Amino acid sequence: MLIKTEERLGALQRRMQELQVDMAAIGPTANMRYLLGFLPHADERLCLLLVDQDKTRMVVPALNAEDIAAHTEQELVIWSDADGPAQALRKTLPEAHSPRMLAVDGAMRADFLIHLQNQAKPEKVMPLEGLIAPLRLRKSPDEIQALARAAEQADRAMQAGVDACQPGVTEAEVAWTVETAFRKDGAEAVDFTLIAAGPNGAYPHHHAGARPLQKGDAIILDIGATLDGYKSDITRMVHLGIPSAEFLRAFNSVSEANRRARAAVQVGRTASEIDGVARGILEQAGFGEYFTHRTGHGLGLEGHEPPWIMAGDGTQLEEGMVFSIEPGVYLSGQFGVRVEDIVTVSKAGARLLTGFDHTLIIKD
Repeated sequence: MLIKTEERLGALQRRMQELQVDMAAIGPTANMRYLLGFLPHADERLCLLLVDQDKTRMVVPALNAEDIAAHTEQELVIWSDADGPAQALRKTLPEAHSPRMLAVDGAMRADFLIHLQNQAKPEKVMPLEGLIAPLRLRKSPDEIQALARAAEQADRAMQAGVDACQPGVTEAEVAWTVETAFRKDGAEAVDFTLIAAGPNGAYPHHHAGARPLQKGDAIILDIGATLDGYKSDITRMVHLGIPSAEFLRAFNSVSEANRRARAAVQVGRTASEIDGVARGILEQAGFGEYFTHRTGHGLGLEGHEPPWIMAGDGTQLEEGMVFSIEPGVYLSGQFGVRVEDIVTVSKAGARLLTGFDHTLIIKD
């Protein structure tokens, strides 16, 4: 995917001018990948993209300088392990005065910030998110295509996970099957393989463990990976044996909440309204108190990013936004149910990126 680096940096600089921010410091995070189209090797060595209102440059360790230079035309200010980064920072910082306002990438290492503060001595420090989140919120057509490809890959990995769900197989073995499928399919990274069987399903963020799958188990498969920088995230349900009436009632309620929330997505509606639709369905079914998390989160270069589909979030939906819709019900000691999709907002409403069948998979 062709990244329009100058366009994205220019948009950031215009935001800086509007908010009177003198300098922005970005580490090797998703924000740097968004702006430059690549991500340098991240370790304890200081690596920063420094953006002023009228210029940009990178402070980089000599160890990685040649590799970084192959991926960017940014001016590089290089420091060696023997010298440390302080001198390089002093060299590239404004000579006349300290920045009044410094915006800092909240995902970068804290010691990078300490080094920078010691040399720049800014009057005030603010989070970068207020500057860059609005730029990343609406995805370009190329980004949506990348997210669609990632979702298609997750659909294929989900099928591998479903096929692996058999009595006697452990949660960890199913997780490994999913991870292997992602890797063989070209995933850049496997971010999570959450396999939660039986009572473990009542923990929304359960880590797959040594528990063997058993007849009567409801199994949550929540999986995601990175393909060409962009994330996937999907959740489906498998049941071993004939499900109970209570489980079916919970599953059907969650599925309806998912469907109705997707149908409610329209340009101009708020994130809070979409959450309210899903939550209202589960409350009407008597499961409201067991829906313990937000309805969804944004997806892009990060697995969790704005917009947040939750009560009280007044963000208005705009064309190009991408987020999950994942209502769930969690009954302690019994089971959990979650059905998750990724959608993008279009003029016609929600366009599904995930394509895996929503039907409950019942295996004898």
